[in-house]
Amino acid sequence: MVKQAADPGQRNLRAFLRLPGFSLIVLGVLLSLLLGRPATTTGAETPPPTIPVPTAATDFDSSVQIALRQSPYFTKSSLEIEVKRLDEKDSKSDFYPSLTGAARYYLVQPSSNNNAQNYQWAISTGNYNPLFAYLSLKANRIVTQIVILGHMKAISAGINRLGKAFLELNSVETLIQLRGRATELAKENLRYVKERQRLGEVTPLEVQIASQELEVATAEQESLISSKGRLSEGIRNFLGLKPDQTMQLQVNQARRQVLNDFDPQKATLQDAESRSFDVRIKQMAKELQTWNVALAKMKFMPSVNLALQSPDPLSNNNVRGTFFSVGVSFPIFDGFKRFRNIDRQKTILQQFGSDEVVAGNELSSKWREAEEVLHTAAAAMHTAKAQADLARLKETQAETVYRAAEKDFSVLMTARQTVVKAQMDAVKKALEYDEAVLALRSLSGDLVYHYVNESQFQK
Repeated sequence: MVKQAADPGQRNLRAFLRLPGFSLIVLGVLLSLLLGRPATTTGAETPPPTIPVPTAATDFDSSVQIALRQSPYFTKSSLEIEVKRLDEKDSKSDFYPSLTGAARYYLVQPSSNNNAQNYQWAISTGNYNPLFAYLSLKANRIVTQIVILGHMKAISAGINRLGKAFLELNSVETLIQLRGRATELAKENLRYVKERQRLGEVTPLEVQIASQELEVATAEQESLISSKGRLSEGIRNFLGLKPDQTMQLQVNQARRQVLNDFDPQKATLQDAESRSFDVRIKQMAKELQTWNVALAKMKFMPSVNLALQSPDPLSNNNVRGTFFSVGVSFPIFDGFKRFRNIDRQKTILQQFGSDEVVAGNELSSKWREAEEVLHTAAAAMHTAKAQADLARLKETQAETVYRAAEKDFSVLMTARQTVVKAQMDAVKKALEYDEAVLALRSLSGDLVYHYVNESQFQK
Protein backbone atom coordinates (compact mmCIF):
# COMPACT_ATOMS: atom_id res chain seq x y z
CA MET A 1 0.00 0.00 0.00
CA VAL A 2 2.83 2.43 0.82
CA LYS A 3 4.55 1.71 -2.44
CA GLN A 4 1.36 2.27 -4.40
CA ALA A 5 0.89 5.67 -2.71
CA ALA A 6 4.45 6.73 -3.44
CA ASP A 7 4.51 5.87 -7.12
CA PRO A 8 1.60 8.12 -8.10
CA GLY A 9 3.16 10.92 -6.08
CA GLN A 10 6.42 10.68 -7.99
CA ARG A 11 4.58 10.63 -11.28
CA ASN A 12 2.50 13.62 -10.23
CA LEU A 13 5.63 15.54 -9.20
CA ARG A 14 7.17 15.04 -12.61
CA ALA A 15 3.89 16.03 -14.20
CA PHE A 16 3.73 19.16 -12.10
CA LEU A 17 6.93 20.46 -13.63
CA ARG A 18 5.27 20.28 -17.03
CA LEU A 19 2.06 22.03 -16.03
CA PRO A 20 1.28 25.49 -17.52
CA GLY A 21 0.54 26.81 -14.06
CA PHE A 22 4.06 26.01 -12.90
CA SER A 23 5.53 28.68 -15.17
CA LEU A 24 3.06 31.17 -13.71
CA ILE A 25 4.15 30.28 -10.18
CA VAL A 26 7.84 30.62 -11.08
CA LEU A 27 7.13 33.97 -12.74
CA GLY A 28 5.33 35.18 -9.61
CA VAL A 29 8.28 34.18 -7.40
CA LEU A 30 10.75 35.95 -9.68
CA LEU A 31 8.63 39.11 -9.73
CA SER A 32 8.39 39.11 -5.94
CA LEU A 33 12.19 38.83 -5.68
CA LEU A 34 12.75 41.62 -8.18
CA LEU A 35 10.17 43.95 -6.68
CA GLY A 36 11.32 43.22 -3.16
CA ARG A 37 14.93 43.90 -3.99
CA PRO A 38 16.23 47.23 -2.62
CA ALA A 39 17.05 50.00 -5.04
CA THR A 40 20.75 49.66 -4.29
CA THR A 41 22.64 46.69 -2.92
CA THR A 42 26.02 48.32 -2.60
CA GLY A 43 25.09 51.18 -0.29
CA ALA A 44 25.87 49.25 2.87
CA GLU A 45 29.21 48.14 1.43
CA THR A 46 30.31 51.62 0.34
CA PRO A 47 32.98 52.91 2.72
CA PRO A 48 32.29 56.24 4.41
CA PRO A 49 33.73 59.24 2.59
CA THR A 50 37.08 60.50 3.77
CA ILE A 51 36.81 63.73 5.69
CA PRO A 52 38.93 66.34 3.90
CA VAL A 53 41.51 68.22 5.90
CA PRO A 54 41.47 72.01 5.49
CA THR A 55 44.74 73.01 3.85
CA ALA A 56 44.64 76.75 4.53
CA ALA A 57 43.78 78.77 7.61
CA THR A 58 40.13 78.19 8.40
CA ASP A 59 37.98 81.18 9.32
CA PHE A 60 34.37 81.23 10.47
CA ASP A 61 32.82 81.23 6.99
CA SER A 62 34.95 78.27 5.93
CA SER A 63 34.14 76.43 9.14
CA VAL A 64 30.40 76.82 8.52
CA GLN A 65 30.76 75.30 5.06
CA ILE A 66 32.78 72.39 6.47
CA ALA A 67 30.20 71.84 9.21
CA LEU A 68 27.33 71.78 6.70
CA ARG A 69 29.12 69.04 4.78
CA GLN A 70 30.34 66.76 7.54
CA SER A 71 29.46 67.87 11.07
CA PRO A 72 28.21 64.87 13.10
CA TYR A 73 25.82 67.23 14.90
CA PHE A 74 23.81 67.59 11.69
CA THR A 75 23.90 63.95 10.61
CA LYS A 76 20.92 62.66 12.60
CA SER A 77 18.46 65.31 11.44
CA SER A 78 19.77 65.06 7.87
CA LEU A 79 19.25 61.29 7.76
CA GLU A 80 15.81 61.75 9.28
CA ILE A 81 14.83 63.65 6.14
CA GLU A 82 15.82 60.65 4.02
CA VAL A 83 13.75 58.35 6.25
CA LYS A 84 10.66 60.53 5.82
CA ARG A 85 11.17 60.64 2.06
CA LEU A 86 11.05 56.84 2.10
CA ASP A 87 7.75 57.13 3.97
CA GLU A 88 6.52 59.36 1.16
CA LYS A 89 7.49 56.72 -1.39
CA ASP A 90 5.58 54.13 0.64
CA SER A 91 2.51 56.36 0.47
CA LYS A 92 2.92 56.72 -3.29
CA SER A 93 3.07 52.94 -3.56
CA ASP A 94 -0.35 52.75 -1.92
CA PHE A 95 -1.83 54.25 -5.09
CA TYR A 96 -1.25 50.84 -6.65
CA PRO A 97 -2.96 47.76 -5.22
CA SER A 98 -0.64 45.32 -3.51
CA LEU A 99 -0.43 41.84 -5.00
CA THR A 100 -0.15 38.59 -3.08
CA GLY A 101 0.38 35.23 -4.74
CA ALA A 102 -0.33 31.77 -3.35
CA ALA A 103 0.13 28.30 -4.90
CA ARG A 104 -0.44 24.75 -3.70
CA TYR A 105 0.25 21.42 -5.39
CA TYR A 106 -1.17 18.07 -4.24
CA LEU A 107 1.33 15.23 -4.71
CA VAL A 108 -1.56 12.78 -4.49
CA GLN A 109 -4.75 13.68 -6.32
CA PRO A 110 -7.77 13.88 -4.00
CA SER A 111 -9.64 10.60 -4.48
CA SER A 112 -13.03 12.12 -3.76
CA ASN A 113 -12.82 14.53 -6.62
CA ASN A 114 -13.25 13.82 -10.30
CA ASN A 115 -11.27 16.91 -11.17
CA ALA A 116 -7.93 15.98 -12.74
CA GLN A 117 -6.32 19.24 -11.64
CA ASN A 118 -3.87 18.65 -8.79
CA TYR A 119 -2.84 22.27 -8.09
CA GLN A 120 -4.34 25.59 -7.12
CA TRP A 121 -3.01 29.14 -7.49
CA ALA A 122 -4.35 32.60 -6.70
CA ILE A 123 -3.25 36.21 -7.09
CA SER A 124 -5.13 38.71 -4.96
CA THR A 125 -4.90 42.29 -3.79
CA GLY A 126 -5.25 43.64 -0.31
CA ASN A 127 -7.86 46.21 0.62
CA TYR A 128 -7.40 49.01 -1.90
CA ASN A 129 -8.47 52.59 -1.18
CA PRO A 130 -6.78 55.22 -3.40
CA LEU A 131 -8.42 58.10 -1.56
CA PHE A 132 -6.89 56.95 1.72
CA ALA A 133 -3.52 56.68 -0.07
CA TYR A 134 -3.88 60.28 -1.29
CA LEU A 135 -4.59 61.60 2.21
CA SER A 136 -1.73 59.54 3.64
CA LEU A 137 0.67 60.96 1.04
CA LYS A 138 -0.38 64.51 1.92
CA ALA A 139 0.20 63.81 5.62
CA ASN A 140 3.62 62.25 5.02
CA ARG A 141 4.70 65.21 2.91
CA ILE A 142 3.87 67.54 5.77
CA VAL A 143 5.83 65.27 8.13
CA THR A 144 8.80 65.60 5.79
CA GLN A 145 8.49 69.39 5.85
CA ILE A 146 8.41 69.31 9.65
CA VAL A 147 11.59 67.21 9.68
CA ILE A 148 13.24 69.66 7.26
CA LEU A 149 12.39 72.51 9.60
CA GLY A 150 13.82 70.47 12.47
CA HIS A 151 17.02 70.02 10.48
CA MET A 152 17.18 73.75 9.80
CA LYS A 153 16.66 74.37 13.50
CA ALA A 154 19.61 72.08 14.29
CA ILE A 155 21.75 73.89 11.72
CA SER A 156 20.76 77.26 13.20
CA ALA A 157 21.73 76.14 16.70
CA GLY A 158 24.99 74.67 15.36
CA ILE A 159 26.03 77.81 13.46
CA ASN A 160 25.18 79.90 16.52
CA ARG A 161 27.34 77.62 18.65
CA LEU A 162 30.19 77.81 16.14
CA GLY A 163 29.94 81.60 15.95
CA LYS A 164 30.02 81.92 19.72
CA ALA A 165 33.11 79.71 19.85
CA PHE A 166 34.90 81.90 17.27
CA LEU A 167 34.01 85.06 19.17
CA GLU A 168 35.28 83.56 22.41
CA LEU A 169 38.46 82.31 20.75
CA ASN A 170 39.14 85.76 19.28
CA SER A 171 38.56 87.34 22.68
CA VAL A 172 40.80 84.80 24.42
CA GLU A 173 43.66 85.50 22.02
CA THR A 174 43.37 89.22 22.79
CA LEU A 175 43.23 88.48 26.51
CA ILE A 176 46.32 86.29 26.24
CA GLN A 177 48.22 89.20 24.74
CA LEU A 178 47.02 91.57 27.45
CA ARG A 179 47.69 89.02 30.17
CA GLY A 180 51.20 88.62 28.74
CA ARG A 181 51.61 92.36 29.11
CA ALA A 182 50.34 92.15 32.70
CA THR A 183 52.81 89.34 33.46
CA GLU A 184 55.70 91.43 32.14
CA LEU A 185 54.57 94.34 34.29
CA ALA A 186 54.38 92.02 37.32
CA LYS A 187 57.93 90.82 36.67
CA GLU A 188 59.16 94.38 36.29
CA ASN A 189 57.39 95.40 39.48
CA LEU A 190 58.95 92.47 41.36
CA ARG A 191 62.44 93.49 40.20
CA TYR A 192 61.74 97.07 41.29
CA VAL A 193 60.48 96.04 44.72
CA LYS A 194 63.44 93.71 45.28
CA GLU A 195 65.79 96.55 44.39
CA ARG A 196 64.08 98.83 46.88
CA GLN A 197 64.30 96.07 49.49
CA ARG A 198 68.03 95.85 48.88
CA LEU A 199 68.22 99.58 49.53
CA GLY A 200 66.15 99.14 52.67
CA GLU A 201 63.19 101.17 51.42
CA VAL A 202 60.48 98.46 51.59
CA THR A 203 59.63 95.58 53.87
CA PRO A 204 59.81 91.87 52.94
CA LEU A 205 56.00 91.82 52.97
CA GLU A 206 55.88 94.11 49.94
CA VAL A 207 58.27 91.79 48.12
CA GLN A 208 56.05 88.85 49.00
CA ILE A 209 52.99 90.70 47.68
CA ALA A 210 54.74 91.52 44.39
CA SER A 211 55.85 87.90 44.04
CA GLN A 212 52.32 86.67 44.67
CA GLU A 213 50.98 89.07 42.03
CA LEU A 214 53.41 87.56 39.52
CA GLU A 215 52.23 84.04 40.37
CA VAL A 216 48.61 85.07 39.93
CA ALA A 217 49.34 86.68 36.56
CA THR A 218 51.21 83.57 35.40
CA ALA A 219 48.39 81.27 36.52
CA GLU A 220 45.78 83.38 34.72
CA GLN A 221 47.95 83.32 31.61
CA GLU A 222 48.09 79.51 31.71
CA SER A 223 44.32 79.38 32.27
CA LEU A 224 43.71 81.49 29.17
CA ILE A 225 46.01 79.29 27.09
CA SER A 226 44.11 76.25 28.33
CA SER A 227 40.80 77.91 27.38
CA LYS A 228 42.15 78.58 23.90
CA GLY A 229 43.01 74.90 23.48
CA ARG A 230 39.59 73.85 24.77
CA LEU A 231 37.79 76.16 22.36
CA SER A 232 39.91 75.02 19.42
CA GLU A 233 39.28 71.37 20.27
CA GLY A 234 35.55 72.06 20.56
CA ILE A 235 35.52 73.59 17.07
CA ARG A 236 37.44 70.62 15.68
CA ASN A 237 34.98 68.16 17.19
CA PHE A 238 32.03 70.14 15.90
CA LEU A 239 33.47 70.07 12.39
CA GLY A 240 33.89 66.30 12.61
CA LEU A 241 37.67 66.19 12.23
CA LYS A 242 39.64 63.18 13.41
CA PRO A 243 42.27 63.49 16.19
CA ASP A 244 45.14 63.10 13.71
CA GLN A 245 43.86 65.85 11.44
CA THR A 246 45.32 69.27 12.07
CA MET A 247 43.60 72.56 11.34
CA GLN A 248 44.73 76.14 11.69
CA LEU A 249 41.99 78.50 12.84
CA GLN A 250 41.95 82.12 11.74
CA VAL A 251 39.93 84.26 14.14
CA ASN A 252 41.14 87.79 13.47
CA GLN A 253 38.05 88.38 11.28
CA ALA A 254 35.67 86.48 13.57
CA ARG A 255 33.63 89.47 14.71
CA ARG A 256 33.11 90.78 11.17
CA GLN A 257 32.12 87.37 9.83
CA VAL A 258 29.97 86.20 12.72
CA LEU A 259 27.98 89.41 13.07
CA ASN A 260 28.29 90.41 9.41
CA ASP A 261 26.24 93.53 8.65
CA PHE A 262 23.45 92.59 11.05
CA ASP A 263 21.93 95.71 12.65
CA PRO A 264 20.16 94.93 15.95
CA GLN A 265 18.20 98.17 15.70
CA LYS A 266 16.56 97.08 12.44
CA ALA A 267 15.67 93.56 13.58
CA THR A 268 11.99 93.11 14.34
CA LEU A 269 9.91 90.54 16.14
CA GLN A 270 7.73 90.12 13.04
CA ASP A 271 10.74 88.93 11.02
CA ALA A 272 11.63 86.50 13.79
CA GLU A 273 8.08 85.11 13.87
CA SER A 274 8.04 84.53 10.11
CA ARG A 275 11.37 82.67 10.30
CA SER A 276 11.05 80.95 13.66
CA PHE A 277 11.38 77.20 13.24
CA ASP A 278 9.52 76.48 16.47
CA VAL A 279 6.51 78.52 15.38
CA ARG A 280 6.54 77.10 11.86
CA ILE A 281 6.82 73.54 13.16
CA LYS A 282 3.78 74.09 15.37
CA GLN A 283 1.87 75.55 12.44
CA MET A 284 2.71 72.58 10.21
CA ALA A 285 1.90 70.14 13.02
CA LYS A 286 -1.53 71.75 13.22
CA GLU A 287 -1.95 71.36 9.45
CA LEU A 288 -0.84 67.73 9.72
CA GLN A 289 -3.47 67.10 12.36
CA THR A 290 -6.21 68.32 10.02
CA TRP A 291 -5.19 65.55 7.62
CA ASN A 292 -5.21 63.08 10.51
CA VAL A 293 -8.84 64.04 11.14
CA ALA A 294 -9.62 63.35 7.50
CA LEU A 295 -7.81 60.00 7.69
CA ALA A 296 -9.88 59.08 10.74
CA LYS A 297 -13.06 59.76 8.75
CA MET A 298 -11.78 57.69 5.85
CA LYS A 299 -11.89 54.56 8.00
CA PHE A 300 -15.66 54.52 7.39
CA MET A 301 -15.13 54.19 3.62
CA PRO A 302 -15.24 50.75 1.97
CA SER A 303 -12.17 49.18 0.37
CA VAL A 304 -11.94 47.20 -2.87
CA ASN A 305 -10.10 43.92 -3.33
CA LEU A 306 -9.47 41.88 -6.49
CA ALA A 307 -8.53 38.24 -7.04
CA LEU A 308 -7.51 35.94 -9.91
CA GLN A 309 -7.49 32.23 -9.05
CA SER A 310 -7.91 28.67 -10.17
CA PRO A 311 -10.47 26.23 -8.71
CA ASP A 312 -9.76 24.40 -5.49
CA PRO A 313 -9.14 20.66 -6.18
CA LEU A 314 -10.65 19.84 -2.78
CA SER A 315 -14.00 21.32 -3.71
CA ASN A 316 -16.79 18.96 -4.72
CA ASN A 317 -17.27 20.32 -8.19
CA ASN A 318 -15.83 19.59 -11.56
CA VAL A 319 -14.93 23.16 -12.53
CA ARG A 320 -11.89 24.16 -14.51
CA GLY A 321 -10.46 27.47 -15.74
CA THR A 322 -9.36 30.78 -14.24
CA PHE A 323 -11.72 33.06 -12.33
CA PHE A 324 -11.57 36.80 -11.67
CA SER A 325 -13.47 38.32 -8.73
CA VAL A 326 -14.08 41.76 -7.25
CA GLY A 327 -14.92 42.25 -3.60
CA VAL A 328 -15.74 45.08 -1.23
CA SER A 329 -14.95 45.23 2.48
CA PHE A 330 -16.46 47.77 4.81
CA PRO A 331 -16.69 48.21 8.55
CA ILE A 332 -19.95 47.41 10.32
CA PHE A 333 -19.45 47.65 14.05
CA ASP A 334 -16.38 48.00 16.26
CA GLY A 335 -17.81 49.39 19.48
CA PHE A 336 -17.86 52.95 18.08
CA LYS A 337 -14.04 53.14 18.10
CA ARG A 338 -13.95 55.00 14.79
CA PHE A 339 -16.33 57.65 16.09
CA ARG A 340 -14.21 58.12 19.19
CA ASN A 341 -11.07 58.28 17.07
CA ILE A 342 -12.52 61.21 15.10
CA ASP A 343 -13.29 63.02 18.35
CA ARG A 344 -9.80 62.19 19.58
CA GLN A 345 -8.12 63.63 16.49
CA LYS A 346 -10.22 66.79 16.68
CA THR A 347 -9.22 67.25 20.32
CA ILE A 348 -5.56 66.83 19.40
CA LEU A 349 -6.10 69.45 16.69
CA GLN A 350 -7.23 71.90 19.35
CA GLN A 351 -4.12 71.07 21.38
CA PHE A 352 -1.90 71.88 18.41
CA GLY A 353 -3.71 75.20 18.05
CA SER A 354 -2.83 75.99 21.65
CA ASP A 355 0.79 74.90 21.07
CA GLU A 356 1.03 77.34 18.17
CA VAL A 357 -0.10 80.21 20.39
CA VAL A 358 2.32 79.17 23.14
CA ALA A 359 5.22 78.97 20.67
CA GLY A 360 4.49 82.50 19.49
CA ASN A 361 4.33 83.81 23.07
CA GLU A 362 7.59 82.07 23.97
CA LEU A 363 9.31 83.58 20.95
CA SER A 364 8.07 87.02 21.93
CA SER A 365 9.36 86.52 25.45
CA LYS A 366 12.76 85.33 24.21
CA TRP A 367 12.95 88.31 21.85
CA ARG A 368 12.27 90.83 24.60
CA GLU A 369 14.77 89.12 26.88
CA ALA A 370 17.42 89.12 24.12
CA GLU A 371 16.84 92.84 23.52
CA GLU A 372 17.18 93.55 27.23
CA VAL A 373 20.41 91.57 27.46
CA LEU A 374 21.70 93.43 24.41
CA HIS A 375 20.94 96.84 25.89
CA THR A 376 22.56 95.90 29.20
CA ALA A 377 25.65 94.53 27.44
CA ALA A 378 25.92 97.65 25.27
CA ALA A 379 25.84 99.92 28.35
CA ALA A 380 28.44 97.77 30.12
CA MET A 381 30.68 97.76 27.05
CA HIS A 382 30.56 101.56 26.70
CA THR A 383 31.32 101.93 30.41
CA ALA A 384 34.27 99.53 30.18
CA LYS A 385 35.67 101.38 27.16
CA ALA A 386 35.32 104.69 28.97
CA GLN A 387 37.14 103.28 31.99
CA ALA A 388 39.91 101.96 29.73
CA ASP A 389 40.26 105.41 28.11
CA LEU A 390 40.36 106.99 31.57
CA ALA A 391 43.03 104.55 32.71
CA ARG A 392 45.18 105.42 29.69
CA LEU A 393 44.86 109.12 30.50
CA LYS A 394 45.91 108.48 34.08
CA GLU A 395 48.85 106.41 32.82
CA THR A 396 49.96 109.37 30.67
CA GLN A 397 49.61 111.63 33.67
CA ALA A 398 51.60 109.28 35.89
CA GLU A 399 54.36 108.97 33.30
CA THR A 400 54.58 112.75 32.99
CA VAL A 401 54.84 113.14 36.76
CA TYR A 402 57.40 110.33 36.93
CA ARG A 403 59.54 111.95 34.22
CA ALA A 404 59.42 115.21 36.18
CA ALA A 405 60.78 113.27 39.17
CA GLU A 406 57.79 114.27 41.27
CA LYS A 407 56.66 110.69 41.91
CA ASP A 408 58.45 107.36 42.23
CA PHE A 409 58.24 104.43 39.82
CA SER A 410 55.58 102.59 41.82
CA VAL A 411 52.96 105.18 40.87
CA LEU A 412 53.70 104.68 37.16
CA MET A 413 53.70 100.91 37.58
CA THR A 414 50.31 100.99 39.27
CA ALA A 415 48.90 103.15 36.47
CA ARG A 416 50.20 100.74 33.82
CA GLN A 417 48.72 97.74 35.60
CA THR A 418 45.40 99.57 35.90
CA VAL A 419 45.40 100.19 32.14
CA VAL A 420 45.94 96.52 31.35
CA LYS A 421 43.21 95.49 33.78
CA ALA A 422 40.78 98.03 32.29
CA GLN A 423 41.60 96.86 28.77
CA MET A 424 40.97 93.24 29.71
CA ASP A 425 37.66 94.17 31.27
CA ALA A 426 36.74 96.08 28.09
CA VAL A 427 37.53 92.99 25.98
CA LYS A 428 35.29 90.84 28.19
CA LYS A 429 32.44 93.32 28.02
CA ALA A 430 32.84 93.60 24.24
CA LEU A 431 32.56 89.81 24.04
CA GLU A 432 29.35 89.88 26.07
CA TYR A 433 27.94 92.51 23.71
CA ASP A 434 28.95 90.53 20.60
CA GLU A 435 27.38 87.38 22.04
CA ALA A 436 24.17 89.32 22.74
CA VAL A 437 24.12 90.56 19.13
CA LEU A 438 24.76 87.02 17.90
CA ALA A 439 21.90 85.69 20.03
CA LEU A 440 19.52 88.27 18.56
CA ARG A 441 20.74 87.55 15.03
CA SER A 442 20.26 83.82 15.53
CA LEU A 443 16.80 84.36 17.02
CA SER A 444 15.77 86.53 14.08
CA GLY A 445 16.78 83.79 11.60
CA ASP A 446 19.24 86.07 9.82
CA LEU A 447 22.20 83.90 10.81
CA VAL A 448 21.11 80.54 9.42
CA TYR A 449 19.51 81.93 6.25
CA HIS A 450 22.76 83.75 5.48
CA TYR A 451 24.44 80.37 4.95
CA VAL A 452 21.63 77.91 4.17
CA ASN A 453 18.80 78.06 1.66
CA GLU A 454 15.83 76.02 2.83
CA SER A 455 14.84 75.21 -0.74
CA GLN A 456 17.92 73.01 -1.15
CA PHE A 457 16.21 70.36 0.97
CA GLN A 458 13.08 70.34 -1.17
CA LYS A 459 12.59 67.77 -3.92
